Amino acid sequence: MPRTMIALAALLAIGAAPAPAPAVRHVEARLDTGNVWAADIPAQWNGTVLLFSHGFSAGPANPPRDRPHEGAEALLASGYALLGSSYRETGWAVEKAVPDQIDALNAFARAVGKPRRVIAYGESMGGLVTAALVERHPDRIDGAMPMCASLSGTLGMENQALDGAWALRTLVDPGAPLRIVGVWHPGAPQPPIREEGPAVDALLAKAIATPAGRARLALAAAFAQLPDRPDAAAPPAGSSDLDGRVDAYARWFAMGVFFPRFEQERRAGGNASWNVDVDYAAQLAASGKRAMVAALYRRAGLSLAADLATLAKAPRIAADPKAVAYMRANFVPTGKLLRPVLTLHTIGDGATMVTYEQAYQDIVRRAASGQMLRQVYVQATGHCTFNAAETVAAITVLDRRISTGRWDDAALLASSLNRSAGPTARFATYRPARFLRPCGAVEHTCAGEPASETDVPDTGRQVR
Repeated sequence: MPRTMIALAALLAIGAAPAPAPAVRHVEARLDTGNVWAADIPAQWNGTVLLFSHGFSAGPANPPRDRPHEGAEALLASGYALLGSSYRETGWAVEKAVPDQIDALNAFARAVGKPRRVIAYGESMGGLVTAALVERHPDRIDGAMPMCASLSGTLGMENQALDGAWALRTLVDPGAPLRIVGVWHPGAPQPPIREEGPAVDALLAKAIATPAGRARLALAAAFAQLPDRPDAAAPPAGSSDLDGRVDAYARWFAMGVFFPRFEQERRAGGNASWNVDVDYAAQLAASGKRAMVAALYRRAGLSLAADLATLAKAPRIAADPKAVAYMRANFVPTGKLLRPVLTLHTIGDGATMVTYEQAYQDIVRRAASGQMLRQVYVQATGHCTFNAAETVAAITVLDRRISTGRWDDAALLASSLNRSAGPTARFATYRPARFLRPCGAVEHTCAGEPASETDVPDTGRQVR
């Protein structure tokens, strides 16, 4: 046979040969609810599915997401299958996201096979979804890792945000055309992400323009429990640069305090937050920020006592009981854990405060489930800014807990996690400050919470 014919035959043979199996198989499908699920399964699947719950998405695009910001490739290389969904709706879709994630898990079992083990994890709002999944479906979830999550629950989180927004407007510009609550109303069109953006920006600009406004911004940030170093431009811990600290608060105040209230009110059908009977002098004392705030007030020539007295006398905001009931159901943690939970949070998170972790720890402790919970922290700024090594290290420790039935507390030390994760890991020994507006489910009602629809004025109405 001529040499050219031999070569042609060889090429044809190569073309006819089956392609090598891909290292990772991707599966994606739409369910009848409109929820789209997606999964990536490595060729050497270890039988464990990592069920990922994504965070808040404003839309309108709504693709399925089966992986965190960092760490997916390393998790696939370790043999884990990745699974997640779009949820059927964008926005503050906690109510829909929980059943949608279970539907995705069921669809995976039909299309791929029943997993040997399921670990739920998720970021931001998805971390709250993760906490709901492990509480409500312990028969389906073997362990959970909420990441940078709103673990105080929806009521505590909204009350904390209300405190910061209300104090800032009351002290800096009580006549500002800015709605603190009642941002949503029946028939209101869906606004952009920063629903009150221009008015918020104007209030913040007025605050930072003068020493008096800057002092009051710091006071409001203390109530909202914004971190001192939410980004790399902020002064480091212990710095005497008070102006740099206040500038950092200003950069994160809108995200950490005002967003996404419109969506939350729309879901709940009204305002689910209140500050009736809150003692703001006591809140400041408990915040650990009184010395810093007092220094800014002295520099501005203002009386901190006078401003606290102004807050004490100002009309307060009451909640809509129906909205509170909705948010209590979707989702305030009960803390009753039948499966192990490992939480992961960056210390400098200005969107979901690290103090949420203390709130969750207390909720779990009150439910007598403390043995099921461990918490680890990363010395980093920003929201959900974990790197791949940190995500993989935390999943590995949780997986080991599920396998052995006990926590390896030595492996959970920051030094041990950093050794196992490698040189890029930033785990730190840390204890968050006490969360100022606790509101867990075991107590059923929280300080100032409306007990029935007849007890409280209409949504957002100010009361004395």
